[in-house]
Amino acid sequence: MLVLTQKEGEILQIGDDIFIHIKRVKGNWVRLCIDAPREVPIQRIPAERKDEDSKEAE
Repeated sequence: MLVLTQKEGEILQIGDDIFIHIKRVKGNWVRLCIDAPREVPIQRIPAERKDEDSKEAE
């Protein structure tokens, strides 16, 4: 896992055609805009579910 620190207005690029725009950082909230081809699936996984998956793997 790669952990990055970004500021508002910055852009992350993944490969040639996926861009993640950091739109707003306010307290514990981050607003992202993701620009990717339609064929790339994007899913939101709640933090609670991720924690449960990690526990099951142990």
